[in-house]
Amino acid sequence: MYRIRFAFFILTAISCVREVAPNVDTINKIFASKDFTFEFHNIKGDKESLSFRQDYLVYKSDKPTVRREVTYDEVLLINNFIQNIVNLHSKSLDKETHSYYVIKNTAYKSTIIPEQEDFYFEALIKTLKLK
Repeated sequence: MYRIRFAFFILTAISCVREVAPNVDTINKIFASKDFTFEFHNIKGDKESLSFRQDYLVYKSDKPTVRREVTYDEVLLINNFIQNIVNLHSKSLDKETHSYYVIKNTAYKSTIIPEQEDFYFEALIKTLKLK
């Protein structure tokens, strides 16, 4: 019985996330929580993510997970990166045929499909010394 209640709770929690348009206002709402995840989904189907919890950054990929404190300069770098891809978002692109990003917290989720090459995300990860 406990498993059924737990599964119901998880399904309810997942269904409460609201999909929002990728624009400055909605992204700032997600940032304001200071507890969010930024995912990169490449065209090959691989996923990497940066999660922020309090003052910690968690990087997940096919390599071992990295967890460490995040600096103010890194927060600014990541914030600028996300704001840039939001500005490059294209409504004409499809996530079935292009790499895309998802930024989400427990309340909101936004999918961003920028007109941008994948190597920019790799450059961000290398600049943050996560690879």
